[in-house]
Amino acid sequence: MSRRVEFDLSHEDPTERRRTNTFNGDEEGVPNEVADYLVYFSRMIDEQNVPEILTLYDQAFPDLTERFFRDRMWPEENIVERIIGPGNKLFIILYKELFYRQLYARNARGPLLVHRYESFMNYQELFSELLSSKDPIPLSLPNVWLWDIIDEFAFCLYKANPGKRNADEVEDLINIEENQNAWNIYPVLNILYSLLSKSQIVEQLKALKEKRNPDSVADEFGQSDLYFKLGYFALIGLLRTHVLLGDYHQALKTVQYVDIDPKGIYNTVPTCLVTLHYFVGFSHLMMRNYGEATKMFVNCLLYIQRTKSVQSQQPSKKNFQYDVIGKTWDQLFYLLAICLAVQPQRIDESIASQLSERCGERMMHMANGNIDEFRNAFSTGCPKFLSPTTVVYEGVNQSKEPLLRQTQSFLEGIESQMALPVLRGYLKLYTTLPTKKLASFMDVDDEHYDSFLGKLLTYKMIVNELGKEAGPSTVDDDEPQTDIDFYVDRDMINIADTKVARHVGEHFLRHIQKLHEVQDVLKRLDLNAQKP
Repeated sequence: MSRRVEFDLSHEDPTERRRTNTFNGDEEGVPNEVADYLVYFSRMIDEQNVPEILTLYDQAFPDLTERFFRDRMWPEENIVERIIGPGNKLFIILYKELFYRQLYARNARGPLLVHRYESFMNYQELFSELLSSKDPIPLSLPNVWLWDIIDEFAFCLYKANPGKRNADEVEDLINIEENQNAWNIYPVLNILYSLLSKSQIVEQLKALKEKRNPDSVADEFGQSDLYFKLGYFALIGLLRTHVLLGDYHQALKTVQYVDIDPKGIYNTVPTCLVTLHYFVGFSHLMMRNYGEATKMFVNCLLYIQRTKSVQSQQPSKKNFQYDVIGKTWDQLFYLLAICLAVQPQRIDESIASQLSERCGERMMHMANGNIDEFRNAFSTGCPKFLSPTTVVYEGVNQSKEPLLRQTQSFLEGIESQMALPVLRGYLKLYTTLPTKKLASFMDVDDEHYDSFLGKLLTYKMIVNELGKEAGPSTVDDDEPQTDIDFYVDRDMINIADTKVARHVGEHFLRHIQKLHEVQDVLKRLDLNAQKP
């Protein structure tokens, strides 16, 4: 049974109480409990009471929706304005954000075009209020709501699929497209980058990484908690947008100053954490930096595995965030299978066990060079790509065209490495092996022998170098990233199993040195000057 949330109106301003009393809930079909909720919600927004706003947003709204609006929509904005009184423009915008969110969740095929358009324009109006203000707007919202706003704003697949609209909506879509004011990639990117500029978030995160005071590079907007967090989440929104557009280098560059550690703001929002790890890992995968991709996917899977107990404790609560995490959980296993098929390495035993159960046979086929298995795993695990230009008014669905294009790009890279998993399988059987003998195992004749030696060098490059230009590694340079290593001495291949030859002493010495470096930094650091 869902928990009911009581609203204390005893400290209500008398004018607000009169406004509520003039509203007849029975005539408008709005229960008194809902009207009280809206009045109280508006007051908490004005008072910037973040803990109470979080309760109203995360618990009370779903609870009231389940009890009163299971078969109908929440009241329209004009009715809400009569309930709370005029002069609450910002609250009305925030309420409409929740209103349209419920509308999207209620319709499996999505809402009507007019509702989609109004929802998008409501986000535009909200960001216009925030970005056009000469002074920071006195507004405080929970981290989860700020992330949801950024996350919902940056995503739309509607205009590429005519199957999701009726004939009457085609003309409206043409008019919208001609005005270039909805679902156009450039306004979306412009708003997200404007949030970065307004908050000076890149400069502040860079200062924090360099152990400097972030306030030294931030003005009053950058020092505002609201703008700082919006800028922070906008970075992750841009990461996602660039990945969906296929620009993986720019995606990683966008979050280069975001520290992926337990102290990051993203840790306060589960869906934000999963989004960051998923899209950073996917970017590394597409840039063939399989070691870094594996690390991101495994860390994300471990986090989701730990939070499953939280989900099981709330069986009656329909939280769309957990639905998103559940879908990503399945996608991560397929992407991890691809990475380990191309570049095997040690991973957490619990994740390795589940991966074997889910994708063990698939990984075996991929290791044997089955290109169709790579295609199926990629199609299942990849995100829903976007096209920045495709607008289809009628005819066939072209929303999958970006997916086909990215799949082809991925397979071109895999096809150039098809022999590598097979090559690794033979190398694991020996400690020394003549190159001629290995060539005969792989059915390479004398005419193609020289190109075969090139494949050996390609394998070395992939496991040690390929993809490092994608960004700084988060693992130790001396830590082996694969379970096998080798070198070619004339016509003989010498193979070493890195599982046996681990330098344990060097590992501890390296971390002791890092500890000393951290202690030196802490002694010089003025903690009072750091941004909380």
